[in-house]
Amino acid sequence: MVQLRTMTSLIALTDRSLLSVSGPERFDFLNTLLSADVSEKPGDARFASLLTPQGKMIADVLAYTTADAVILEFPANSELPKRLRMYKLRANVELTPLDDWDVAVAEEAISGANPCFADPRDPSLGFRVYGPALGAESDASAYHLRRIKAVVPEGASDLEANKAVLLESGFERLKGVDFKKGCYVGQEVTARMKYRGLGKKRIMAIEADGDLRTGEAVLAGERNAGSVLTAVGKDALVL
Repeated sequence: MVQLRTMTSLIALTDRSLLSVSGPERFDFLNTLLSADVSEKPGDARFASLLTPQGKMIADVLAYTTADAVILEFPANSELPKRLRMYKLRANVELTPLDDWDVAVAEEAISGANPCFADPRDPSLGFRVYGPALGAESDASAYHLRRIKAVVPEGASDLEANKAVLLESGFERLKGVDFKKGCYVGQEVTARMKYRGLGKKRIMAIEADGDLRTGEAVLAGERNAGSVLTAVGKDALVL
């Protein structure tokens, strides 16, 4: 059995940002763009991605539905807000950055916190908590170790913008791509990769004898077999 580090009551994820999408056409707008449909039921959360037309990843997204909006969590400094504004055109939606809100994660649901929801990607990742001035601690290594053990890539450290693709990044296993929904940006290339078996890489978890560093080469004998992504001590995600 793998012993995971205990997550404290609240851990800040400073590399994540939030955007509120409201308006009567918010679900149609998002579902024509994201790789998985957003739930219309308040309190539900979904995992998805925004892609380029060539099927490359712009940002991984957690989409949490409230009574009057969808809150998108995405990597800080990504192009996601800019791309959504570009696609908005005449859609009856409002895009509101939640710049004064924090993203945090906890072992268990925080009483009175709203939004607070179970991570839809893997139960071991605990609960997401959004809000202003949460007062969370900054050491997120326990959370990232859990991601590594569950093989859950996240953000710019694991999913290089305009280069990473969904099927090589485990999105089908994590329910971050839906092959039965309608069209979305990048859908044709993603479907072709699946049905023709074109993927040549995948993200895996490894454990080494010594500490690993992001960017370090992974060797099979003398052959370069991949590179280290997120690393916590001797554990890492690798591509």
